[in-house]
Amino acid sequence: MLHHTFLSQAEKVIAPYMADLKATVNIDSGTYTKVGIDRVGAYLADRFTDFGFSTTFERQETYGDNLVATHTGGAANGPRILLVGHLDTVFPEGEAQRRPFALGERNGMHIATGPGVLDMKSGVLIGMYGLQLMIAEERANYHSVTFVCNSDEEIGSPGSKPLIQELAQQSDAVIVLEPGRAIGHVVSSRRSSGQYRVEVRGLAAHAGVEPHNGRNAIHELTYRVQAMQALNGTIPGTTLSVGVIHGGERTNVVPDFAYCEMDVRASDMQGIKAIEAAMRKVAAKTTIHGTTTTLSGDMRCLPFERSEGNMRLVQKAKSAGAALGLKIEDLGSGGASDANTTSGMGIPTIDGLGAGGGLAHNAGEYIELDYLPTRIALLAGLVQEIGSK
Repeated sequence: MLHHTFLSQAEKVIAPYMADLKATVNIDSGTYTKVGIDRVGAYLADRFTDFGFSTTFERQETYGDNLVATHTGGAANGPRILLVGHLDTVFPEGEAQRRPFALGERNGMHIATGPGVLDMKSGVLIGMYGLQLMIAEERANYHSVTFVCNSDEEIGSPGSKPLIQELAQQSDAVIVLEPGRAIGHVVSSRRSSGQYRVEVRGLAAHAGVEPHNGRNAIHELTYRVQAMQALNGTIPGTTLSVGVIHGGERTNVVPDFAYCEMDVRASDMQGIKAIEAAMRKVAAKTTIHGTTTTLSGDMRCLPFERSEGNMRLVQKAKSAGAALGLKIEDLGSGGASDANTTSGMGIPTIDGLGAGGGLAHNAGEYIELDYLPTRIALLAGLVQEIGSK
């Protein structure tokens, strides 16, 4: 069976895969380390070229350059498929020197560790090597595959989102290569991600001489913070977390300004409307006379929902998995990714096709290696299923 062919071929490319993984993990590429991201992009551009792709860079001033690799398949009337992976990590410059790529064991499993090894340099390479298997086997049954490796996903893709939207608009299906959690898991939904801010304005006064003439903005904010935080979990599929509080400049001055910032997430559009209405209601109240409260912010990305088009891709992943002896399960995630962007545009999207492992965004981040060839073969099999329609 073809998918078994992909698996046997994937097992043969693990050595070069691991060499590429070690090379890229050992390059610092935190979101704000542009020089490092550009080094990773240049390295991967060479590898894509070796595999028969054409490559270009979308140059960026603030963040790293975005790499776009394209391969034309053998089916003129086949689908146009977009793969999305990111090159940036959450780690500061110098992290790769402090804890470089390493092999080890965890709970009886062979693992690899290092900054960004799971999220998501291994995923980018799974996509690249999975496509290379199809090309080598002359099974590229698509019109074209475009692979965008963006540089700023960890902060919400502010610079690369227009590029991803442009490429998604030209595509029939999108595969995002965020971590897959385990051998048989893919991601079929993600909550929206938003940032909101509550500002309170009061009246400054001398804290010792005439505090009664002041209106303490911090005091008022404490009421708004408690009421906002109390909304967490009250609306199905939503969460709210007050993460930042700031107010005042000097202890001998009644503070006239204070604010808090909140992370807000929702599983669907109905949840977004409901949680925003509840926040507006809280912000409209006043406990300390003479203070005013304003609410600002929005959802930075819309929810990635289990739509009909998205679930068709999940079914194709299940078919590809079954041919490999896997029972694929689709999971939801509270975190957002570039899948939120493409799914929100109505383009069929599936996520979580990267490596399995754990502790993303943590110094102990790792990927599990024993079933890595199967994940590469699953990616190839999914693309094959999409091409077969």
